[in-house]
Amino acid sequence: MNSSPLVSIIIPCYNQAKFLQETLQSVNHQTYSNWECIIINDGSPDNTEEIALEWCYKDVRFKYFKKENGGLSSARNFGILHARGDLILPLDADDKISKNYLSISHRLQSLQYSFLSRSAL
Repeated sequence: MNSSPLVSIIIPCYNQAKFLQETLQSVNHQTYSNWECIIINDGSPDNTEEIALEWCYKDVRFKYFKKENGGLSSARNFGILHARGDLILPLDADDKISKNYLSISHRLQSLQYSFLSRSAL
């Protein structure tokens, strides 16, 4: 694994648009910059798509996918399939992470406590 591995942050979203803006903002404010954020709209009828696309236009590290509703696990697995990162961070659409979350996790001797390694999948 290289010294700054790409982290794929996977965010499935179904009827969580009211929280999504803050969640994506917390990702965008990371001090660790080698990440991609994959937002999966799991057939949500709210304005998830509008919010996600707004972030995609702001920063190319945000990626947006829309799929038919299949549930949380299905959406998360869909995101993992499209991830390019060496490490995977599952994040719910109503969660926020501190700006140093990825940096601190990266500095840990064993990253497996915070991330799932793609080699383990």
